[in-house]
This record gives sequence, structure tokens and C-alpha cells, in this order.
Amino acid sequence: MSDNTTAARPYAKAVFEMAQAESKQKEWSDVLALLTDVVNNEEMRDVLQMPQMGAAAKGGLLIDICSDKLSDSNRNFVKLLAENGRLSLMTEIFTLYEELRAEAESKIEASVRSAYPLTDIQIKAMTEALKKKLGCDVTLVTEIDATLIGGVVIKAGDLVIDGSAQARLDSLAYTLSH
Repeated sequence: MSDNTTAARPYAKAVFEMAQAESKQKEWSDVLALLTDVVNNEEMRDVLQMPQMGAAAKGGLLIDICSDKLSDSNRNFVKLLAENGRLSLMTEIFTLYEELRAEAESKIEASVRSAYPLTDIQIKAMTEALKKKLGCDVTLVTEIDATLIGGVVIKAGDLVIDGSAQARLDSLAYTLSH
């Protein structure tokens, strides 16, 4: 996965810089999301992996499927990816693009896994604390994970805060065994 991310990074960065120069960040987000959905479709994935189908044909097929939603710049991007055999990186390109966009807009999405549903007060307190720590607007996405026993695990970009009861028990077990 990290190899795909490394290969996708220059494409995501180039697209983001172009979108930013044209003030079309939202439009590119929408197009990259659409292309990601199409490329990740099971049937389309099988077609794109066919070695007997040329790169130009693969790019052309993707362009034909999304034709009415693509600008000339979008079409050129798909052709470039196809020529370089990088259509399979679309998910990583989209993810990295969204990270660049969020960073430029001083926004971040944080996921919070908790053993039990969080109250509005808890969500607000976590949002404010993360906003203060990270220095940007934070949107929390919550998920219930009963395997945590208690507590929460927060992920925001590269930051991971594991305040789960399971992590504390694991730490205690490690301490007692060493």
C-alpha cells in the first residue's frame, strides 16, 4: 500500500496544484471521487487489468463512461494515468488529493472509535480539543467498536490517540510481564 501511495503522490500533488491555480478544488474532488468509484467497480477493475487491452483503450473506456462529467483537463489527466499504467492508483490519488485540499483549507477529518455512543457534549469537547491541538477545523466521524471495552481511539491524519481500555490493559500486561 505504501508503494501505491508513493507512486500516487506526484499525481495528486500535480492535480491539486492545477486545481488550486484554476480555483477548481471542489470540481476536481467530485471528478476524482467519480473516477475512483468507476475504477473500483468490480467489472471495470477486471477490464482494466486485462493485459490484451492497450493503455489508450483503457483510458478511452474510462473517459467514455464518465464523458459528460469530465472537462478537457480531466480527460487529459485520465489519458496520462492510462499511458503510464497508473489507473489503478486512482483511490490513492483521490485520498492524497483530499488530504492536500483539507490541509490547504485548514480542515481535517478525525475518526473516533468508541465502545459506546458518544454524547453531543463529548463530541463537542473532543472537537474543540483537537481543533486546539491541530490548529485547524476538525470534523469528527464517530464509530462504535464494542471490542474496545471502554474509552476511545482517535485518528486525525498521522495523529493517533489510543485511550481505549484495551490499550491500557495491553500496556499493563506488558509492564507486568517485563
